[in-house]
Amino acid sequence: MSNRQGYIPVAGIFLVLMAGACSSTESTQSESEPPSPATVDAPSVREPARDRTEGPPSDVVTQLIRTALRTDGNISSRTLRRRLGPPQRIQTEPVANRYVQDQVDTLRTLVYSGVEALVYDVTSDAKTFLARLSVSATRYATPEGVRVGLSERRVIEKIGPPTRRNDAEDELIYQEMEPTPTSMVIHIRDGRVVRIDWEFYFT
Repeated sequence: MSNRQGYIPVAGIFLVLMAGACSSTESTQSESEPPSPATVDAPSVREPARDRTEGPPSDVVTQLIRTALRTDGNISSRTLRRRLGPPQRIQTEPVANRYVQDQVDTLRTLVYSGVEALVYDVTSDAKTFLARLSVSATRYATPEGVRVGLSERRVIEKIGPPTRRNDAEDELIYQEMEPTPTSMVIHIRDGRVVRIDWEFYFT
């Protein structure tokens, strides 16, 4: 991620989320014919469900990161669940819409083992935006190869110095301004990466 200057503050991300592409709706219908009286249906065989405590596969998360960066976070909640699978839990939080008086929207956090996706749902417009994608497990890496557990020195060797530092929170912040403001925030504890956030902004 290249470095850029002159960026809006990272704090308060969900307060400026309003414009974006509408999430697509998808529906599928299946038709089945009743068996004849002489036919006995064989029992269906289902693939074993993935253990949700293991988290989504690393290649799936890598592709999701690339898609999010390519589309500036224009990923719907439906798409997130289809790619990552059922979350371990969903946390919801009401948030007042900054531009529409008396409208209350919803922040939803899809929680997986090692991955979290914060989605902003617009109540009146059936829109959902990916506001933040976070990874906190060593098996997940950025497209540049930065991962949890890497030393701060190695991070800078791989992707260069950050756009700015938040020394109070031990964060390295890499910012893009075009085509849409985006941040990659690397959280450091005791000299090593403990979490990586991608934050997407809508104006």
